[in-house]
Order: sequence, then C-alpha cells, then structure tokens
Amino acid sequence: MELNKPFKTYLPEYPDKVSLKVTLHQLLNHNSGVVLIDTVSSVDNAMKYGLGIFQTPYTSDQILKSFWDKPLANEPGTKFTYNNADYIILGKIIEKIYRKTYEEVLYEKILRPLDMHNSGVMHEKDIIKNLASTYFKDKNSAIFINSLPMFIENWYAAGAMYCSPSDLLKFSNALYGLKLISKRSLDSMLTPGLDDYGYGVWIKGLGDERRMERYGQIMGINAVWMKFLNKTTTIIILSNTNVANLGELALKIEMNVPK
Repeated sequence: MELNKPFKTYLPEYPDKVSLKVTLHQLLNHNSGVVLIDTVSSVDNAMKYGLGIFQTPYTSDQILKSFWDKPLANEPGTKFTYNNADYIILGKIIEKIYRKTYEEVLYEKILRPLDMHNSGVMHEKDIIKNLASTYFKDKNSAIFINSLPMFIENWYAAGAMYCSPSDLLKFSNALYGLKLISKRSLDSMLTPGLDDYGYGVWIKGLGDERRMERYGQIMGINAVWMKFLNKTTTIIILSNTNVANLGELALKIEMNVPK
C-alpha cells in the first residue's frame, strides 16, 4: 500500500470530494481534515447531551455513511485533529483489501498468533468473563456512577476492543520486535508530525526519555501504553475510572525503575 496515495485508491466507493484529497498517511496521523464525528468534548458534556451516535446501534457501514458525504473541515495536512472517523475509514480499507471483516483480520493477523486470549472486539450484547465494570464522575460529584450505556462496537476500528495488560505487553513486544511490521514501517509510525503525533501514537521526549505514548479513554475506560524507545521499559496501565491521570502515573513509575 502506498501511504501517500489518496485513499480513494483502496476505498473506491467513498465520495470523491474527500477520498481524492486525503491520503492514508493523513488518516493515520489525524491530519485528514475529515469532519469530526465525536460530539462529546467532556464528561460534563456527556452527562448533559449523551454520547451521540455511540448510544444507538449501528453497523460499521452505517457509521461510515453518517459522515462520508460531508465536506472536509479543513485542508488535509494542515491541522491535527484527533478524530475516530479517520480510523473507521482505515478499518473499512482493511476489510476491502482482505475481503474479510475487520474483526476477522484482527484475530487472524494479531490476536491468535500472539496468543492474546484475553483480548477481542467488544459488542454490547456480549458477556465477557472477568471484564471490569467502568465508573466515572464529573467535577461536581463526590461519588462515582456507572458509565453511560453505549454501543462500544460503534467505535469499530477506532476503539471497540477489550484487552488485559499482559496481552498488551505481548502486542508491544511483538510490534517492537518486528514480528508484525517491518523496521521501515515502525520508523514511519514513530515519526512525529503535527502535535508530535505519528501513526496512532504520540512521540515525546528526547534522548533516554524519548518515548511512544498511546492513550485511550471512553467514559470510565482509561488506558495508557508507554514505551521508552531508548530503554527496555514499557509501562501499561488500565483503569476502570476516568479520574486517574495515567500518563503522569506512568512517568512516576518509570522514574522509580532501577537504572
């Protein structure tokens, strides 16, 4: 795949006004300019207005078509905007190339080969053994409440997964051990662009402190994966509340790792 080609090359049914202007590279590093589909800007906002399209059951095709005919929000390559729509498009491209569902490809290429038995794609109807319940509170509350009901599968390739810390470590070791992608692809992934963002990850720090950071948060689901690129240290923290600053905690843990 040519990352600097318009993604129309790989998803021909997508409307021309966007797919002929935006490249795979720009989708991967959130510089696409594709219209933002995430309407929730804060916990308070979610409490007042809900979670938008994530509280109604949709197929991945319906999610895609909910935004694909909308004009670009800005010129591609000019602005970083974290947008789940970018990775929803990428998920549909994977399906087009492999002629399988995104979930099937994920299991065949990554989860089964790496023995990630405590990981998978989530669906609201599924009962998953030992899956933690999630809780959150807003700035005006002294107590936790249950996360708002949602159809997690609507995040699709942008985040509809469950995982354990040990499984994430397997994935991290395989990725950096070049068992999943080539050295050239890994270098591309770790090349920072706007907002210090590479392909799906932030690149922070210099020298021994240069690190990859990946965060994820949906209501009370809270996660950080931090890989120090010039050390052997990898820190993975998963939390079932929204209040912990996991990035700050990860850095404090690293400071106390024996040198």
